[in-house]
Order: sequence, then C-alpha cells, then structure tokens
Amino acid sequence: MVRRAPSGVLEVRPASDALAFGGASWALTGEYLSNWADLYEWAFKSAELDAAGSDFIGLTTATTPLPDKDVRDWIKHTVALVRESKPRRVVDLGCGTGLLLRHLHDGIESYVGIDPTRFAVDRIREARLPGVRAVLGGAHDLFSHKVKRAIAETMGEGGRPDCVVLNNVVQCFPGTEYLASVLRDAIELVESGGRVILGDLRNLALAEEYRRWLEAGADSGPGLFRDEEELFVDPNLIGLLAASVDRPVKVSIRAKTMPGDNEFTRFRYDVVIHVDPGQKPPRPVEVPWRKLTGDRLATLSKLAGEGPLAVTEIPNARTASAGGVSSGALSAAIEGTGLVATLSLDDPALLEVRPAGGAEPKLDAEPLEDDSLERFVARRLPELLRSHLAENFPGVRLPEIVVRKASVS
Repeated sequence: MVRRAPSGVLEVRPASDALAFGGASWALTGEYLSNWADLYEWAFKSAELDAAGSDFIGLTTATTPLPDKDVRDWIKHTVALVRESKPRRVVDLGCGTGLLLRHLHDGIESYVGIDPTRFAVDRIREARLPGVRAVLGGAHDLFSHKVKRAIAETMGEGGRPDCVVLNNVVQCFPGTEYLASVLRDAIELVESGGRVILGDLRNLALAEEYRRWLEAGADSGPGLFRDEEELFVDPNLIGLLAASVDRPVKVSIRAKTMPGDNEFTRFRYDVVIHVDPGQKPPRPVEVPWRKLTGDRLATLSKLAGEGPLAVTEIPNARTASAGGVSSGALSAAIEGTGLVATLSLDDPALLEVRPAGGAEPKLDAEPLEDDSLERFVARRLPELLRSHLAENFPGVRLPEIVVRKASVS
C-alpha cells in the first residue's frame, strides 16, 4: 500500500505475504536471500586460498577481516565443537567451499553440504571425496527431494545425520520466522541422540553494547550499526524455538572461547541442541562465582572434578565494566571435566559454567526479536519505487519515501 502523508512524504506499507517465508508471494524475502547468495558467489570466486586450499569467507568483523591467528583459533574452536560428540554423519547447511569438511572428513562416514552458491558446490564436487555430496540450495531446502536423495546416497535409505550444522550462516537469515522454520527442520531430521549446532550467532541481548563498541572503533562511524542487515538472535529465543518442536531437547548456549578479543569473542555465541537426549542427568550443584575462594579458577578446576556443577554470575572480562574472567580462561580451567563455558540467560554480561549436555529450555523467557528483513526492506523498497517513478514520470521531483510496518493482506 502506498499513500502520501500530509507532509508530502510517500508512505509505503508492503503486503505481509511479500515478506512471509514460503508465502504465495515472498518476493522481498526471496530477494534478500538471493542477495546474500550473490554476495558469497562473488566472494568465493574472488577469494585467495591458503596452502590447504581453504578460504575464510565470512570470517570478518563489521569493519575488517579477522587476523590470521584469530582465524586459526576460530577453525580450531569450531571443529572441536562439532567433533565434541564424535559425529559420523553430518549435514552442513551453508557449507561454503568445504572449510569444515576439510577438517572433519577423516573422522566421519558421510557428509552432505548444502549451499546457495554454485561456485562453492562445484568446488566440493570437484574434490570427489568418498561419502560426500554437495547440493545447491538454501537452508530451507533440508527436506527437498534433492537433499533427501543426497542423504540417502551417503547415509543409506532411511538414514539420518547425527549432526546438523549451521555455522556462521544464521546472520544471513531474513528474520525469526525463517530461523524457526530451518531450526524445526533440522531438529526433525537429526537422529535420536544427535545434535543441531548453530555457530557464530550475533547476540541481540548485547546489540547496544555492540553498537557502542563499533562506534568507538577507529574505522567505523555512527551509521555502521544502523546499516546492519544481518540477523541478531537473543539466546533465549533459541530455546523457545527448539522447545516448540515435538521432540525432547536440551540446549547449551556456548560462549566463544578463542583467545582473541574481537567481535566474535565479544558478541557472538554458539548453540548446541541435544535432540532426544535420553536419561536425565543429576541436577548440578549451583555455586555463584563470588562464593569461590582463593584463586577462583583453581578452585573451579578442583570442584569441576568432584561432581555435577554449575557456577553462575561470572563477570565476563570482555563485556564487564571492570574485572571479570575470559571465557577462554574458564574453558581451560574445566577442560576434560564435561563442563563448558556458557552464556548467562539472565544477564548478557555474565558467563556460567555448566554441564556440556545442556539444560531444558526456559519456557517462561521473553526474548527480544530482531528483523533483518525489515531493515533490508526499509532500504530496498524506496530504491524500487524511486526507479519506477523516475521511469514513468521523468523530470518529476521525487518525494521522500518512508517504509512503514507491513500491512496484513
């Protein structure tokens, strides 16, 4: 709907089905996804490869690529996260040119990668690795015929993956509805006892802190955050979305534990969803961080070996105003104990230590919700309308165009 306000501003309200995923007319959502695919197609073709034939597309902060050491730490962290459960059959949504595949292949039986870029899919196919298939498609194609066929060819008829990975891709999703649909499919597909892993989610609960951090940077300015068209996700939202699927789940919201101080370690996180996790483990003993005596990290390491434990209210050195401990230091102190460094779901500036098996989702949470598609539409619709007006009414002075919330059709 288009109307001219008394001020002369042209107000545009897109129809809701133009934005809805999978609707009768989801043109704007489709364009949003196509734009990301085109961007990555260009980036993959332009990328320089390292000695192992890997590229590191997507491993950038808002302003600069990650330093080489931080990239190596990111790879080590991500591969360890996936290998934690010793998966044998992996489906990788948004696989790119196979960065994870190259590090996982020797330890798995089968792998199906799905990516919307032809260049990436062709590169994986050209490698001709046994037990590997690459499929051209989006994250929403998990139950498409072509993906089902690839899974059957690599995992056998009726076979299921024991791990579904969405690493460093959720930020390209057009909003919560799309994320919910993809996550539901992933949870429904994975076998009992398997995992769904989401990597590098941008933390909506820390969005304001992220904005201040960006604006304090030498290479950024006040418009950088406003122009973001990537999706931010409240950690509490993941638990609610996972719990909406008709399968038992436990959710572990993991802190990024790499040593570097950058956007990834400050404002991103990982999620491990345990599907049909089986027998309920003993409830951990909860201890606030302030109650640990002496050298707290040493005390934590000692307690971690004595039984189920959860340490709460740990100030995060990267987000606390003063003091605190880094997630990497926590992870080192509890290595090999079955505990992991997690985010607090009550306070985004705090960390916790909890069992790696996760916990049941907080059903009473009231998470924030982001809409990356809305920001895209606010930019894109005026462009389309100006082009249309200029073509049909040459020489006419074009009015200011403002996009309002979608109307219900």
